Amino acid sequence: MTSQGLRASLEGIRAAKTALTDKTLSQHKLAIALGITRQPVSKFFAGEPVSRSCFVQICQHLGLSWQKIAELPEDITSDSIAQSNINKRDLNILVQEIRQKRQGKIQDQCCTVQMLDIAQAIPLVDIYTPVYVLEQITSQRWIEIGDLLKDFCFESGFNRVGQTQLHKKLPGLEAASLYSKLMVLGKPSAGKTTFLKYLALGCNQGEIKPNHVAIFISLKDFTEDFKDNSDFSLLEYISQEFLSCGIEAESTLSVLTEGQALILLDGLDEVQAEYVNQVNKEIRRFYQSYYKNQFVISCRIAAQKYKFSGFTEVEISDFDMQQAETFVKNWFVAVAHESKEDGDSIGNLFIHQLHLPENKQLRELAITPILLHFICLLFQAKSEFTFKPTKLYDEALNILLGRWDEVRGIERHSIDWHFSIASAKKLLAQIAAITFEQENYFFEQEQIQSLISQHLSKYNYYVYNDSILINQQMQDSERLLKILEVDYGLLVQRSHGIYSFSHLALQEYLTAKNIVINYQKESLNQLITHLPEKRWQNVFLLTVSMLNNAEEMLRVMKQKIDDLVANDQKIQDFLLWLYQKSNSVATQYQAGAIRAFYLVCVGRSLEVFLKGSNSPQHQVFANSSSYGLECAIIGNLAFNPELAIDEFLASTFACAGELEFACNYILNDAIVFDYAHALNIAFDKALNLVIESKFKQFLQNLKKQLPNAHNHPHKFRKWWIEHGKFWNEKFRELLIQYRNICHDWQFSQQQIEVIQQYYIANKLLINCLNIANNITPAIRQEIEETLLLAIAKVKN
Repeated sequence: MTSQGLRASLEGIRAAKTALTDKTLSQHKLAIALGITRQPVSKFFAGEPVSRSCFVQICQHLGLSWQKIAELPEDITSDSIAQSNINKRDLNILVQEIRQKRQGKIQDQCCTVQMLDIAQAIPLVDIYTPVYVLEQITSQRWIEIGDLLKDFCFESGFNRVGQTQLHKKLPGLEAASLYSKLMVLGKPSAGKTTFLKYLALGCNQGEIKPNHVAIFISLKDFTEDFKDNSDFSLLEYISQEFLSCGIEAESTLSVLTEGQALILLDGLDEVQAEYVNQVNKEIRRFYQSYYKNQFVISCRIAAQKYKFSGFTEVEISDFDMQQAETFVKNWFVAVAHESKEDGDSIGNLFIHQLHLPENKQLRELAITPILLHFICLLFQAKSEFTFKPTKLYDEALNILLGRWDEVRGIERHSIDWHFSIASAKKLLAQIAAITFEQENYFFEQEQIQSLISQHLSKYNYYVYNDSILINQQMQDSERLLKILEVDYGLLVQRSHGIYSFSHLALQEYLTAKNIVINYQKESLNQLITHLPEKRWQNVFLLTVSMLNNAEEMLRVMKQKIDDLVANDQKIQDFLLWLYQKSNSVATQYQAGAIRAFYLVCVGRSLEVFLKGSNSPQHQVFANSSSYGLECAIIGNLAFNPELAIDEFLASTFACAGELEFACNYILNDAIVFDYAHALNIAFDKALNLVIESKFKQFLQNLKKQLPNAHNHPHKFRKWWIEHGKFWNEKFRELLIQYRNICHDWQFSQQQIEVIQQYYIANKLLINCLNIANNITPAIRQEIEETLLLAIAKVKN
């Protein structure tokens, strides 16, 4: 009976069916819960013989005594248990012996990883960063574009898209422990192979699945070794490998039969197209025959539609910032061969610079391990991000478009006619430009296929009047979409039938590349219409840096910027004041930089009075702790007494405005006290810089009028509500009389928004000027000298 398995009695079948109903299970669900195929479960309920281990598993899950279900005499079961314990001890000894014999093989297969543009193999344990998986596959969700947009933020790109609809991330090792049959899906270069190799090493060292034998198989190598043989046999492949390690076929079969193997099948997407069906059939046959074992298969997401019965699918999550930081610190020790102390130090410097606002695009790329590796390579040379963004993005495209596959000798699926990497870049550039122009960060499958078809027609891949070829075009657009998604990973399915680019930074770069490819007056004029829009800033910078000569573009930008405020007389009057005030300051700096300095001063004092209107623009300049525009022109301003006095006085006036807001709109007296305290500190700093005695005396007298807020904040609030407005006006009069600053321009909210756009556009213009190629000194001088000037002065 032991050799033939166990059979449920009629009474046992009735009891099992009752238990199945009580637990609201079906036979199919029971099989999934046990991690086995439907066949043994069906045989169990049909009263047919089932293997002892499977029989016991089914009964235990249903809460039944397997001896009673099989109606076995007590003495037989006792003898069987005793014999089973003896066999178990023998099997554990066999597992340890096999692991010892295969130690060298597993080390050779899995202990190192090859990294792009690194000559030496890198120890896996030194670079490994723990992975997390999603139990819900992103491309299988049924959510709308509107839901995805809720998580989309232009500042962080696609990094958090769909997070509110996803379940909590699960550590990869926990998933491997939970599920006996696991399909690990992931985007290109997400770390699938590294994860499986880590499982193999951990198992062989007794840290993961300590009573199992690790078997790591590259499905690409398996296919190549057997493609000349019509019989794709995993059993034969494993037996031959074990035999080469001195393990007899009988021992190999014992381990597999008793379910003591952790079988890791890596890279299902790397199998050549013509062999995929055969390999799928062999995997299915093998895991059904040796179902007791633990299986983990890795594959690129969306690479194939075939589903293996009984397998749980998980998706490797993109790196979060904590994972990226771990990877970076490991990288500078393991790859750059720094000491642990120096590696941590350089890693911390990298991480600090990565989090700077200007490196937003790099942070987005850092979620992909292979791109983060490449960024580390570039950083290593000078310990700073001094490389050109266009160089980084173009190389990132090359890596994803096949360079990494070429290094590893992997051939992916292709279409019948020639479609080179250059063609792929041109197609992606057109898709990026059209979708970015329309502000579409997510797009339906039908839309993207339509754009692909338009591109194919535009470049004469087909004859329009041939209905057969038009049908072929539709088919090829679907196949090309799949290649861009699966092979290249540049388009990602964020939900069922909804796509986006893998990284917003690459969509921006490709948009700029399309402008450069099709550069002419019409396309330039179209681009310039987006000058005031913040989301287009990076596209402008990338476009300028790729043009051989950007003088025409810079001239048009300057004209557009001047036109933004040309028809508003109040803003023109303000710019005339800006010109006059700047000219009154004795300094060695360019006039444009000084005008920028005073524009920020004015902006800070203006915006605090917009708080009460709930305007989103009330922090136009407050976040510019360093004066961005003038720094872009000449670098950091050295200390200048005249500029310092005006900066501190304008800041003090802004503090008074903050206090005005707090007293009228914030009920908490403690917070009001904080604002009052801030005003006192700012006032004292400003007084220390003022030299003119009469002006200083007036300011001191004004400060004495302020009651002590420390002991009686409530009384201070009352005083300010009654007298604060008059106090502020007196302060303003003194600033205008003695320093010609803080005028009451009475700009509307709309005008302040225009001034904000004007400032940002000018800063963008200077940044473009600083990175443009082949700019003559005359053009540079013309732009810098007319920066932030009223139209009348520009014409002069």
